[in-house]
Amino acid sequence: MLPLALTPPRRSSAPVVLAAIRRSTRAVLRTPALLVAPVAQSLFFLLVYAGQLDAVGSTYLGGTSFIAFLLPLILLTGVATGAGAAGTLVLGDITSGYLDRLRLAHGTTTPFLVGPVVAALLAVVLQMVVTVAGAVAVGYRPASWSGVAGMLLLMLALGLGVALLSTALAIRSGSASTTNLVTLVVFGLSFFTGVFAPVDELAGWMRVIATVNPLTYIVDTARQLGGGTPLAAAPIGVAALAALTVGGTAACALALHHARKNR
Repeated sequence: MLPLALTPPRRSSAPVVLAAIRRSTRAVLRTPALLVAPVAQSLFFLLVYAGQLDAVGSTYLGGTSFIAFLLPLILLTGVATGAGAAGTLVLGDITSGYLDRLRLAHGTTTPFLVGPVVAALLAVVLQMVVTVAGAVAVGYRPASWSGVAGMLLLMLALGLGVALLSTALAIRSGSASTTNLVTLVVFGLSFFTGVFAPVDELAGWMRVIATVNPLTYIVDTARQLGGGTPLAAAPIGVAALAALTVGGTAACALALHHARKNR
Protein backbone atom coordinates (compact mmCIF):
# COMPACT_ATOMS: atom_id res chain seq x y z
CA MET A 1 0.00 0.00 0.00
CA LEU A 2 1.42 3.40 -0.97
CA PRO A 3 1.95 5.99 1.75
CA LEU A 4 -0.73 8.65 1.83
CA ALA A 5 1.65 11.23 0.36
CA LEU A 6 2.33 8.96 -2.63
CA THR A 7 -1.28 7.97 -3.30
CA PRO A 8 -2.29 9.26 -6.73
CA PRO A 9 -4.95 11.99 -6.47
CA ARG A 10 -8.37 11.04 -7.73
CA ARG A 11 -9.21 12.96 -10.86
CA SER A 12 -12.52 14.80 -10.98
CA SER A 13 -14.98 13.56 -13.59
CA ALA A 14 -16.53 17.04 -13.97
CA PRO A 15 -14.31 18.16 -16.91
CA VAL A 16 -15.09 14.92 -18.74
CA VAL A 17 -18.83 15.34 -18.17
CA LEU A 18 -18.74 18.96 -19.33
CA ALA A 19 -16.81 17.99 -22.44
CA ALA A 20 -19.37 15.26 -23.17
CA ILE A 21 -22.22 17.76 -22.74
CA ARG A 22 -20.57 20.24 -25.11
CA ARG A 23 -19.96 17.54 -27.71
CA SER A 24 -23.54 16.26 -27.55
CA THR A 25 -24.99 19.77 -27.61
CA ARG A 26 -23.05 20.57 -30.76
CA ALA A 27 -24.31 17.34 -32.31
CA VAL A 28 -27.93 18.30 -31.56
CA LEU A 29 -27.48 21.82 -32.93
CA ARG A 30 -25.91 20.45 -36.12
CA THR A 31 -28.65 17.86 -36.72
CA PRO A 32 -31.93 19.46 -37.86
CA ALA A 33 -33.85 16.22 -37.35
CA LEU A 34 -33.04 16.33 -33.62
CA LEU A 35 -33.76 20.01 -32.99
CA VAL A 36 -35.86 21.56 -35.74
CA ALA A 37 -38.22 18.62 -36.31
CA PRO A 38 -39.67 18.56 -32.73
CA VAL A 39 -40.17 22.35 -32.78
CA ALA A 40 -41.82 22.23 -36.20
CA GLN A 41 -44.06 19.37 -35.04
CA SER A 42 -45.18 21.29 -31.95
CA LEU A 43 -45.89 24.50 -33.86
CA PHE A 44 -47.72 22.60 -36.60
CA PHE A 45 -50.11 20.87 -34.17
CA LEU A 46 -50.55 24.09 -32.21
CA LEU A 47 -51.54 26.13 -35.25
CA VAL A 48 -53.76 23.47 -36.82
CA TYR A 49 -55.67 22.50 -33.66
CA ALA A 50 -56.02 26.05 -32.35
CA GLY A 51 -57.01 27.41 -35.76
CA GLN A 52 -59.68 24.79 -36.35
CA LEU A 53 -61.08 24.20 -32.87
CA ASP A 54 -60.61 27.42 -30.90
CA ALA A 55 -64.17 28.66 -31.49
CA VAL A 56 -65.66 25.25 -30.70
CA GLY A 57 -63.55 24.71 -27.59
CA SER A 58 -64.54 28.01 -26.05
CA THR A 59 -68.16 26.81 -25.88
CA TYR A 60 -67.50 24.00 -23.39
CA LEU A 61 -64.33 24.92 -21.46
CA GLY A 62 -66.01 27.26 -19.02
CA GLY A 63 -63.99 30.40 -19.69
CA THR A 64 -60.66 28.68 -20.34
CA SER A 65 -59.30 29.48 -23.77
CA PHE A 66 -58.88 26.47 -26.01
CA ILE A 67 -55.26 27.29 -26.74
CA ALA A 68 -54.47 27.36 -23.01
CA PHE A 69 -56.20 23.99 -22.65
CA LEU A 70 -54.32 22.57 -25.64
CA LEU A 71 -50.81 23.89 -24.95
CA PRO A 72 -49.77 21.33 -22.27
CA LEU A 73 -50.55 18.43 -24.60
CA ILE A 74 -48.61 20.10 -27.44
CA LEU A 75 -45.66 20.56 -25.10
CA LEU A 76 -45.87 16.95 -23.94
CA THR A 77 -45.79 15.48 -27.45
CA GLY A 78 -42.93 17.79 -28.42
CA VAL A 79 -40.96 16.90 -25.29
CA ALA A 80 -41.41 13.19 -25.97
CA THR A 81 -39.97 13.67 -29.46
CA GLY A 82 -37.14 16.00 -28.45
CA ALA A 83 -35.97 14.02 -25.41
CA GLY A 84 -35.63 10.91 -27.56
CA ALA A 85 -32.58 12.59 -29.12
CA ALA A 86 -30.57 11.31 -26.15
CA GLY A 87 -31.04 7.71 -27.24
CA THR A 88 -30.30 8.61 -30.86
CA LEU A 89 -26.99 10.22 -29.89
CA VAL A 90 -25.96 7.30 -27.68
CA LEU A 91 -26.89 4.81 -30.39
CA GLY A 92 -24.66 6.65 -32.86
CA ASP A 93 -21.73 6.47 -30.43
CA ILE A 94 -22.35 2.76 -29.84
CA THR A 95 -22.56 1.78 -33.51
CA SER A 96 -19.44 3.81 -34.38
CA GLY A 97 -17.45 2.19 -31.58
CA TYR A 98 -16.87 5.58 -29.95
CA LEU A 99 -18.18 4.53 -26.54
CA ASP A 100 -15.94 1.46 -26.46
CA ARG A 101 -12.89 3.60 -27.20
CA LEU A 102 -13.88 6.02 -24.45
CA ARG A 103 -14.36 3.14 -22.02
CA LEU A 104 -10.84 1.92 -22.75
CA ALA A 105 -9.43 5.43 -22.33
CA HIS A 106 -11.35 6.44 -19.19
CA GLY A 107 -12.45 3.16 -17.64
CA THR A 108 -16.12 4.15 -17.73
CA THR A 109 -18.73 5.35 -20.21
CA THR A 110 -21.09 6.96 -17.68
CA PRO A 111 -19.98 10.60 -18.25
CA PHE A 112 -20.48 10.12 -21.97
CA LEU A 113 -24.06 8.99 -21.38
CA VAL A 114 -24.78 12.00 -19.18
CA GLY A 115 -23.75 14.29 -22.05
CA PRO A 116 -26.47 13.18 -24.51
CA VAL A 117 -29.16 13.28 -21.80
CA VAL A 118 -28.27 16.84 -20.75
CA ALA A 119 -27.95 17.97 -24.39
CA ALA A 120 -31.39 16.54 -25.19
CA LEU A 121 -32.90 18.37 -22.20
CA LEU A 122 -31.28 21.66 -23.28
CA ALA A 123 -32.85 21.16 -26.71
CA VAL A 124 -36.20 20.43 -25.04
CA VAL A 125 -36.01 23.70 -23.08
CA LEU A 126 -35.36 25.65 -26.28
CA GLN A 127 -38.16 23.79 -28.03
CA MET A 128 -40.66 24.57 -25.25
CA VAL A 129 -39.72 28.27 -25.18
CA VAL A 130 -40.26 28.54 -28.94
CA THR A 131 -43.59 26.68 -28.65
CA VAL A 132 -44.86 28.97 -25.87
CA ALA A 133 -43.76 32.00 -27.90
CA GLY A 134 -45.71 30.63 -30.87
CA ALA A 135 -48.75 30.12 -28.64
CA VAL A 136 -48.52 33.72 -27.41
CA ALA A 137 -48.32 34.89 -31.03
CA VAL A 138 -51.65 33.22 -31.82
CA GLY A 139 -53.47 34.42 -28.72
CA TYR A 140 -52.29 32.50 -25.64
CA ARG A 141 -52.54 34.60 -22.50
CA PRO A 142 -51.43 32.69 -19.37
CA ALA A 143 -52.97 33.30 -15.97
CA SER A 144 -49.44 33.81 -14.60
CA TRP A 145 -45.95 33.39 -15.99
CA SER A 146 -44.88 31.66 -12.79
CA GLY A 147 -47.50 29.02 -13.58
CA VAL A 148 -46.06 28.69 -17.08
CA ALA A 149 -42.60 28.22 -15.57
CA GLY A 150 -43.98 25.46 -13.35
CA MET A 151 -45.61 23.83 -16.36
CA LEU A 152 -42.31 23.87 -18.25
CA LEU A 153 -40.45 22.36 -15.29
CA LEU A 154 -43.04 19.60 -15.12
CA MET A 155 -42.55 18.84 -18.80
CA LEU A 156 -38.78 18.94 -18.37
CA ALA A 157 -39.10 16.22 -15.74
CA LEU A 158 -41.04 14.17 -18.28
CA GLY A 159 -38.25 14.80 -20.79
CA LEU A 160 -35.68 13.48 -18.32
CA GLY A 161 -37.58 10.22 -17.93
CA VAL A 162 -37.97 9.79 -21.69
CA ALA A 163 -34.27 10.60 -22.29
CA LEU A 164 -33.16 8.04 -19.70
CA LEU A 165 -35.39 5.30 -21.07
CA SER A 166 -34.37 5.95 -24.67
CA THR A 167 -30.70 5.86 -23.60
CA ALA A 168 -31.25 2.56 -21.82
CA LEU A 169 -32.90 1.05 -24.91
CA ALA A 170 -30.05 2.29 -27.11
CA ILE A 171 -27.49 0.59 -24.88
CA ARG A 172 -29.48 -2.60 -24.48
CA SER A 173 -30.65 -3.07 -28.06
CA GLY A 174 -28.30 -1.19 -30.36
CA SER A 175 -31.32 -0.74 -32.64
CA ALA A 176 -32.79 2.52 -33.91
CA SER A 177 -36.33 1.15 -34.06
CA THR A 178 -36.17 -0.04 -30.45
CA THR A 179 -34.51 3.18 -29.24
CA ASN A 180 -37.37 5.24 -30.70
CA LEU A 181 -39.98 3.05 -29.02
CA VAL A 182 -40.22 5.23 -25.89
CA THR A 183 -41.02 8.32 -27.94
CA LEU A 184 -43.63 6.44 -29.95
CA VAL A 185 -45.31 5.01 -26.83
CA VAL A 186 -45.49 8.38 -25.04
CA PHE A 187 -46.67 10.10 -28.22
CA GLY A 188 -49.36 7.47 -28.76
CA LEU A 189 -50.55 7.47 -25.15
CA SER A 190 -50.85 11.26 -25.20
CA PHE A 191 -53.86 10.93 -27.51
CA PHE A 192 -55.62 8.79 -24.91
CA THR A 193 -55.84 11.71 -22.50
CA GLY A 194 -58.29 14.61 -22.56
CA VAL A 195 -56.88 15.96 -25.83
CA PHE A 196 -59.63 18.33 -26.93
CA ALA A 197 -61.94 18.14 -23.91
CA PRO A 198 -61.75 17.41 -20.16
CA VAL A 199 -61.78 13.74 -19.24
CA ASP A 200 -65.28 14.07 -17.75
CA GLU A 201 -66.59 15.07 -21.16
CA LEU A 202 -65.21 12.06 -23.03
CA ALA A 203 -67.17 9.05 -24.27
CA GLY A 204 -67.47 6.16 -21.81
CA TRP A 205 -64.71 3.86 -23.15
CA MET A 206 -62.32 6.73 -23.80
CA ARG A 207 -62.98 8.13 -20.34
CA VAL A 208 -61.99 4.79 -18.79
CA ILE A 209 -58.73 4.68 -20.76
CA ALA A 210 -57.92 8.31 -19.97
CA THR A 211 -58.61 7.77 -16.28
CA VAL A 212 -56.01 4.98 -16.00
CA ASN A 213 -53.51 6.67 -18.31
CA PRO A 214 -50.78 8.33 -16.17
CA LEU A 215 -50.14 10.93 -18.86
CA THR A 216 -53.64 12.28 -18.20
CA TYR A 217 -52.57 13.44 -14.74
CA ILE A 218 -49.33 14.96 -16.05
CA VAL A 219 -51.25 16.93 -18.68
CA ASP A 220 -53.94 17.97 -16.18
CA THR A 221 -51.29 19.10 -13.67
CA ALA A 222 -49.69 21.21 -16.39
CA ARG A 223 -53.08 22.71 -17.25
CA GLN A 224 -53.74 23.52 -13.62
CA LEU A 225 -50.31 25.14 -13.26
CA GLY A 226 -50.79 27.21 -16.39
CA GLY A 227 -54.32 28.20 -15.43
CA GLY A 228 -53.57 29.00 -11.78
CA THR A 229 -56.21 26.54 -10.54
CA PRO A 230 -55.96 24.05 -7.63
CA LEU A 231 -53.49 21.25 -8.36
CA ALA A 232 -55.93 18.38 -7.94
CA ALA A 233 -54.07 16.13 -10.39
CA ALA A 234 -50.59 16.91 -9.04
CA PRO A 235 -50.17 13.99 -6.57
CA ILE A 236 -50.69 11.34 -9.25
CA GLY A 237 -48.95 13.39 -11.94
CA VAL A 238 -45.81 13.97 -9.87
CA ALA A 239 -45.80 10.34 -8.71
CA ALA A 240 -45.96 9.20 -12.35
CA LEU A 241 -43.01 11.43 -13.26
CA ALA A 242 -41.01 10.21 -10.28
CA ALA A 243 -41.68 6.58 -11.24
CA LEU A 244 -40.65 7.33 -14.83
CA THR A 245 -37.37 8.94 -13.73
CA VAL A 246 -36.51 6.20 -11.25
CA GLY A 247 -37.43 3.54 -13.81
CA GLY A 248 -35.30 5.26 -16.46
CA THR A 249 -32.30 5.48 -14.12
CA ALA A 250 -32.65 1.82 -13.15
CA ALA A 251 -33.03 0.82 -16.81
CA CYS A 252 -29.80 2.65 -17.69
CA ALA A 253 -27.94 0.94 -14.85
CA LEU A 254 -29.23 -2.50 -15.89
CA ALA A 255 -28.41 -1.84 -19.55
CA LEU A 256 -24.85 -0.81 -18.68
CA HIS A 257 -24.44 -3.89 -16.50
CA HIS A 258 -25.69 -6.11 -19.32
CA ALA A 259 -23.35 -4.40 -21.81
CA ARG A 260 -20.30 -4.88 -19.56
CA LYS A 261 -21.23 -8.49 -18.87
CA ASN A 262 -21.62 -9.38 -22.56
CA ARG A 263 -18.80 -7.27 -23.99
